[in-house]
Amino acid sequence: MNETLQDLMERRLREMGHRRGRGESISLREAYQRVLDARNRDELEAAETGVPLNQAGPPTYEVFRRIRNGHTRITDTTASALATMLDVPLSDVYRAAGIAPRLGRFELPTRADRLDQDQRKVVLSVVDAILKAGEGDAKQPAGDELDKRRKMQRVQTRAARRDDS
Repeated sequence: MNETLQDLMERRLREMGHRRGRGESISLREAYQRVLDARNRDELEAAETGVPLNQAGPPTYEVFRRIRNGHTRITDTTASALATMLDVPLSDVYRAAGIAPRLGRFELPTRADRLDQDQRKVVLSVVDAILKAGEGDAKQPAGDELDKRRKMQRVQTRAARRDDS
């Protein structure tokens, strides 16, 4: 059975709570603080080395709250922050989100430097078409059983939160 993004988050929050000697999950706010702390460390290191940070700040708390409630479409920045927050490899986050991990820069062979502008446009249009087709696949339902399970988990999670209030 595949672990969803929401499953991964709930499991890791629970495990992190148990690791601290608690009988319950740590709060989402506590886990989010890990992202903010990592960003602060990065900023201090950048100031000490003189190398500027090349990325925007971390995603907001609201982004992670929505993921916990079942949102599954995430950016690379959010995936990286989620990996930091949950103390898991980035590949685990991508797998749970149903996103193929990045393989690094895609470079054409040197002989492709001989392509003229029109040929280069054709190559890029093929790449764009492949990427667009992949996005369409990601939007397709993962199967009736998985969809039912996700919906049931969301309902149970919301009910549990209401009971805690």
